[in-house]
Amino acid sequence: MDFNSGGKRMNRKDCIDWKGLETYLSAEVVVCGGGSAGAFAAIAAAREGADVLLVESQGYLGGSAVGALVMPYMTVRVPGEPRCSGLHNELDNRIRAYHQEKHIQNSFDPIIHGILLEQMCRESGVRILLHACVCGAKTEEGMSLGSPASGKSKRICAIAVACKDGIRKIEGKIFIDGTGDGSLSVLAGAGFEAGNPKTGANQPMSLRYFVGGVNKETLGRFLDSLGDPDNARSGKSGGGLFGCVVERRDSALKPIFLQAVAEGDLWEQSMAYWTMFEIPGRKDEVAFNNPEFFDLTDACDPLQLTELQLRGRAFIYKELAFYKKYFKGFENAYISAISIVPGIRESRRIHTKYRLTAMDVLGQRKFKGCISQCNYPVDVHGSAELFREDLPAGDPKKPWYEIPYDCLVGADLENLLVAGRCIGADFVAQSSIRIQICCHSMGEAAGIAAAMCSTKSLLPGQVSGEEVAERMRERGADFV
Repeated sequence: MDFNSGGKRMNRKDCIDWKGLETYLSAEVVVCGGGSAGAFAAIAAAREGADVLLVESQGYLGGSAVGALVMPYMTVRVPGEPRCSGLHNELDNRIRAYHQEKHIQNSFDPIIHGILLEQMCRESGVRILLHACVCGAKTEEGMSLGSPASGKSKRICAIAVACKDGIRKIEGKIFIDGTGDGSLSVLAGAGFEAGNPKTGANQPMSLRYFVGGVNKETLGRFLDSLGDPDNARSGKSGGGLFGCVVERRDSALKPIFLQAVAEGDLWEQSMAYWTMFEIPGRKDEVAFNNPEFFDLTDACDPLQLTELQLRGRAFIYKELAFYKKYFKGFENAYISAISIVPGIRESRRIHTKYRLTAMDVLGQRKFKGCISQCNYPVDVHGSAELFREDLPAGDPKKPWYEIPYDCLVGADLENLLVAGRCIGADFVAQSSIRIQICCHSMGEAAGIAAAMCSTKSLLPGQVSGEEVAERMRERGADFV
């Protein structure tokens, strides 16, 4: 099957029999998606006094951080390492308290991460509905004038969720899309972009996994013997065991991978992108950010998602045998965990009041109503040449870009806020803002704004970004 073709897409026409559905639940603020952005949005809105319902398709909170085993927050790479979310600081402190001396900077145990998020939600008064996948959205005529082009405005009045016992209807006043794929927004009729504008392809998906039974001391000595800071007991950043092989770059591990491919012990694709991390608090386990599949890029195509899971597990099984044969310290190793959801870097990007661009990111643009600061690099997997236009000059005194509140405000639905990797951004900009620590601040900002809408009878587009940012500071955000 040619997976680059994208396959047949489902007709987005609303097939829900709304007249036959009774209201199951309702809330002032309905958050769809309980991942890095959605959970933070729900907590923030609830702590601001709003009645909040958090709807999640899986049986846990934490999204990719938990289900896809994406355990590093990554770093915003801004001097002083600002945390533009007070809730992030709180979660990080709880994680530090759990790991104690075994804590690794910007990292965590995924299971603990999810449990702590659930604790924070319940302590804040968030109502949680798990195992409920958004499958429809009902809209009605809005209250504002709408876009200048149409003169009309729409608002979401209810969503339909697929549960084990059938379709349920949920009503709300303000909706936050934290699904990552922009599922709520698209079902409600919002416009969106997807993929690289030059090729149409999204970034590749991955299937991460953990390996246990590893003698870390032996493995550390083996990595150190390579004489390569990218593959060492403490890595380049001192964050524990780290290994890296990327097809386009030289690495001390690369000859080992090439030998294994030549002898049939490894598939060539396994060396396109391979990284190994240490897991805080797990004495004999390491984490892998691979395999990565460059022909599986559409995270909204069920055929590609199925192929990723099946092919990915076959790759993981073969890679385990490779480690046992070629790496020291893996003699008694076993697969201890495989992510239950795919690692998705990018899918849809929803139309919002403002669209963050590559020029904004690379030129380190500053905004009024800034809700996040970051200088994480452009990180498009599989692309050697990412940006051919004239690069804008950065600011050596303030080396970071900012994400404005307007990137969260839905352009096509007046009571919609978007948070996480599906906010308004172009392909290049999205590759930088998608890290968890940015998603946390987006979520907190969206939650605060939603609560303002609820208490002041406003729409998201009527909320001041400066006011949202100031409230974030009051709640512990440490902007530079």
